[in-house]
Amino acid sequence: MNFIITLLILILILGLIITIHEFGHFISAKKAGVYVEEFSIGMGPIIWKSKKDKGGTFYSLRLFPIGGFVAMANEEVKGQKIKKDQILENKSFLVRLAVLMMGIIFNFILCIVALFINGIIYGSPDNTPVIGQVVEDSPAYNVGLQTGDIIRKVNGIKMSSWDDVLLEISVKKAQDKYAFVIERDDILHDIEIVPNKVINDDGEEVNSFGIGVSTSKSYGFVNALKYSITGFLEMFKSISIVIKNLFTGDVSINNLSGPVGIFTVVDQVKSTGLENIIYLIAYLSVNVGVVNLFPIPVFDGGRVLLLIIETISKKKYPKLEMILNYIGFGLMILLMLVVTFNDILKLF
Repeated sequence: MNFIITLLILILILGLIITIHEFGHFISAKKAGVYVEEFSIGMGPIIWKSKKDKGGTFYSLRLFPIGGFVAMANEEVKGQKIKKDQILENKSFLVRLAVLMMGIIFNFILCIVALFINGIIYGSPDNTPVIGQVVEDSPAYNVGLQTGDIIRKVNGIKMSSWDDVLLEISVKKAQDKYAFVIERDDILHDIEIVPNKVINDDGEEVNSFGIGVSTSKSYGFVNALKYSITGFLEMFKSISIVIKNLFTGDVSINNLSGPVGIFTVVDQVKSTGLENIIYLIAYLSVNVGVVNLFPIPVFDGGRVLLLIIETISKKKYPKLEMILNYIGFGLMILLMLVVTFNDILKLF
């Protein structure tokens, strides 16, 4: 029963994020007068579809909840002649750019709205890297760190939030020692910490410093609004840094999670309350948006890149786009298989 509940929550979360993303493409295409044949949630065989609306669009649910799409008009749609001005490729550069980018923008909006809801209902946490607790006899305790200390730098990198700190000390390649710059009573202190090595729930060796985040929160509409914007920006920055560090080798591919890994996270989060589920929706939505910025044809960013190339060269490259789509799709399937394999290994 627990498995089924977790699976349903996961499907609902991914379904919401995918629906919002595709709705961004859909509504912008409709507003631009582009003919949309189908708005689909899921991939594979159709398990339900509606009648066509006045604009000629039908809505469908497909068997596999791993994506979705908005089928826009080519020269013909099932024998039905489409006007030239109803085809996306015949629209202006700015209109095409807006349609391609709106899915990403809607994912970012979903993140901001989710964080705002959390801020209104549960309060807005202070993400400033202020140490909320120090575990007795831990590495942090032994070098003199105290509750209320502000972490200004780690390994020479400026820390503006707890997201920055956690990225530096737990996601990047493990080090034997870390150089902290701590602010206490307006005075900066250089402190070197050698963390303990512990085994986490996934069976991986991780660093343990013995410090905890501050649990202070602020309430009210304005604070929730500030938290939603700053929280989104911090998530965007952290995810971008992780992606950059994947290419440099500072972050291992083992830190990535696929459907199995996300399922495990949902299983852990669901028992902690709605607040963390909403936060997870925000975090995953930003992930989808950032990944879709990649200049790979299978993603929105790749289609934008081809649009820019076509606009500059004043030529279309349908064969090149098809080849690059196949290559990009193949690489994504390979990456997903590797990540899923790693997620399964972590379970055991």
